[in-house]
Amino acid sequence: MAGLVAGNAGAFVAGGNFEPPDRVLKKAVLDAVYFAGERKRATYLRYLEDNATFLLADAEGMELSRHSVFQKWTKELEDGGELPEVSFRAIGPLSGPEGGKTVYRDDTLELARVSFHAGSCVPFLATIQFREKSQTLFFDPFSGYALKEEGE
Repeated sequence: MAGLVAGNAGAFVAGGNFEPPDRVLKKAVLDAVYFAGERKRATYLRYLEDNATFLLADAEGMELSRHSVFQKWTKELEDGGELPEVSFRAIGPLSGPEGGKTVYRDDTLELARVSFHAGSCVPFLATIQFREKSQTLFFDPFSGYALKEEGE
């Protein structure tokens, strides 16, 4: 019985090394809204794929805050462990008779970073793929709160 407990303890500890990426992203977005409003200057949010970190920086590139998915960078992660994939996409302005479609192609709405300015940001979706789960979050452009998952 002790062997079973010890064998499963390693998986439990490894699984506890991360915070869910959607939760980390939500904190990073709220920080971006705060920095942009407090400093009255543009703040930019990027996702760094190589270390699963959301980075906030100003227009000059000065790092303002860093939010990591993993609490500790392990040898397993360095050797190709599973990292979250995150992408940002702007929500294009709607047009047409019912106002429900955008004239912009999806590939032109992909964002390398999301810009925040005092009081608002570009309306955007964030898609996160991690551990065989995919979710798309819609963020309110004024509050920074995730309002819903796409498809709800």
